[in-house]
Amino acid sequence: MFSPRVLPPSLFALAVTAAAAGTALADDTSPAPGGALHTTQNHFLAIAALDPERSDALPAIGHINADYAYSRALGGSGVTIAVLDSGINAAHAEFAGVGKLVQGYNAFNGSADVADVLGHGTHVAGILGASRGNDGGGGMFGVAYDARLLPIKVLADGGSGTTAALDKGLRYAIGKAAIANISLGANSRYDPGALQEAVRGGLLMVIAAGNEGAAHPGWPARFAREAWANNQIIAVGAVDADNRIASFSNRAGDAAAWFLVAPGVNIYSSAADGRYAIMSGTSMATPVVSGAAALVKQLWPALRADQVADILFLTATDLGAPGIDAVYGRGLLNVEKALQPIGDVVTTSFNGRSIRLLATAVQPSAATSRLWQLAASGNLRAIGLDDFRRDYSVDLATTVSKPAALTLEQAFGSMDSRIEVANHVLADGSTVTVAWDRGASAWQRNADQEQRTRLAAFSFVSGNAAGRETAFGIGGMAANYFGAGGMQLREAAAFHMVPALANPYFSLVPDAAYAAIAQQAGGLRVKFGVLSSGVNQALASQPGPIPFAWMPAASFQPLPKAASALIEVSQSFGDAALAVSFARTNESNAYLGAQSSGALALGPGAATSSLQLTGALLLAPGLALAGQASYGVTPGSVNGSSLIAEVTAARTNAFTLALVASDRIAAGDRLSLSLSQPLRTYAGQLVLDVLSGVDADGAQTRERARFSMVPVVRELRTELNYQMPLAQDASLRFTLLVRRNPNNLEGVAAERLLAMRYAKSF
Repeated sequence: MFSPRVLPPSLFALAVTAAAAGTALADDTSPAPGGALHTTQNHFLAIAALDPERSDALPAIGHINADYAYSRALGGSGVTIAVLDSGINAAHAEFAGVGKLVQGYNAFNGSADVADVLGHGTHVAGILGASRGNDGGGGMFGVAYDARLLPIKVLADGGSGTTAALDKGLRYAIGKAAIANISLGANSRYDPGALQEAVRGGLLMVIAAGNEGAAHPGWPARFAREAWANNQIIAVGAVDADNRIASFSNRAGDAAAWFLVAPGVNIYSSAADGRYAIMSGTSMATPVVSGAAALVKQLWPALRADQVADILFLTATDLGAPGIDAVYGRGLLNVEKALQPIGDVVTTSFNGRSIRLLATAVQPSAATSRLWQLAASGNLRAIGLDDFRRDYSVDLATTVSKPAALTLEQAFGSMDSRIEVANHVLADGSTVTVAWDRGASAWQRNADQEQRTRLAAFSFVSGNAAGRETAFGIGGMAANYFGAGGMQLREAAAFHMVPALANPYFSLVPDAAYAAIAQQAGGLRVKFGVLSSGVNQALASQPGPIPFAWMPAASFQPLPKAASALIEVSQSFGDAALAVSFARTNESNAYLGAQSSGALALGPGAATSSLQLTGALLLAPGLALAGQASYGVTPGSVNGSSLIAEVTAARTNAFTLALVASDRIAAGDRLSLSLSQPLRTYAGQLVLDVLSGVDADGAQTRERARFSMVPVVRELRTELNYQMPLAQDASLRFTLLVRRNPNNLEGVAAERLLAMRYAKSF
């Protein structure tokens, strides 16, 4: 069956012809009993061994992105692939390893003799599963180099065969192999009974499309289109090094939905004589696909044959006309994509609720910064399943944002809000305070937007002779009314210019609107107030820069909201004052200022009860000392919609000590120096309940772990502010800020910021 022909020196060619070559029938529905078989390669060049083995020796590896699998130690281990062909040369170095070849089957005589004289089967087997790292290797390894190969001889030594032999070989493979590689074709349609048995037996069949350059695959690959094939037959065409359909390759035609292409031109692999050879044909492309199927099967042995095929179909790289087309079918095999999730990666909570892992987002606050350190240390991992129930280990660290560092723009923005303040005393003694935001933010300057003046904050305070007072405001002005900002000493002190003296639990209701009433009797004053973040959106809707760094990202839906109710009792002693306040803060879609969603959601909200003690002392004219200490308790909760199954009761605290002076260097100037610890958790745990594993049968295991919410270190913040008027319409301000262990994060370098701002009204 071989016709030798003369080739250039150093090359010896053997042209392999079909035993009874014929073209595929267009729509022939009559079975042909005992049809002839033929190999599906175009030429066979025997050459000397190439360089020692190297990772890129098989060009197909790069084309199909198989290095992604090898970098994860995947090689088809544990998977058996039946090679229905002319046999395999068991003495070849690529197959000499113990257990590489399982006992074969000769479909002609029922023996175990699968010696390969033709060489076709050995070449196919090398592409499929040649060993990696063997001492006698010739510079290549198979796509599934760790897979076991089951040689089934269905082609005679001369290359001829019958469908009867193929059927016997196929029936032999049922139950012994997960995948059958069939790099051969029949000259006509024939009785598919054995193929149907193989489908029922759970076998995945990868079959060469044929080398006639026809519009449709040849038989038996064309049976892939039949309903009974159940997606368990993959027809394979060949492409060249440029991913163009090979001139000899049959096209996808009416089997396009079950058709893949793979490299099949000038493929280097093992030869029957113990050496190596280059061959071309759909016979060479087919084991590339079979090997890829083995890589998928190794990772997820519970997958059915039809699922493995579907994964390869859905992840193929589209070639030719968009979508499934009549030339390339589904497209080029892509191993990397085949091993990646398809659809959502979903896990379950402890009570069985589905959670989309990749829809997770967490923005910790200073009080919850421990979450980021848990993520950074690799403690926040979970197993998720894709649409095919394949398990993936997901490191949720990428979903947890690092608490933000202080930026220069934030410092200037804060300074702007304090500089552009106008106080008005009305005829009835009421006071109105208005803060304006002037100048464009960075994103406005980048967009060349004009500068705008916008309202940043507003407050109104009115009292009567009976000592009753009403107050309301927006934009975070509550800090000017409650706590140190609202204390009454014999001489006024600018405690409001020290942000750290504000009630730290007001940060849970950022830039809030407030309303309050107060009653004074002698030196005793009682205030009742409410705060709400609901007005923020109205402020943010103004044209001009967005003033609130707090405004959440689009990842957090619905947006967080918060409200607080408090009572404060204060006593003034002339040169001193004391105040104690109790607040109840309810957060919705937030927890201690942190925003979270998806797998690491901390819960639908939190209710925090807090106590603040504040004191002030006038040390000398124009010099005052103030301090505050705050403590809070947030009850624990169980969350069935998150992998954070439980958050225990959390305890938090904060403190500030500040010195405030006026008229030190120039008339009307103000100086403040403060040392503070922002809000920090000092007691509390979270419980993580995750899907931790899936065994070969698909059975799931869970794991529960407890983690402390207490950071190892505490942030200490030192801030120096100086502001002086330069003229009636101008001022100069300096700010020096030092944060040690910013956001209570261990191992984070101290932040230092020095800023100067000159402002002039026109």
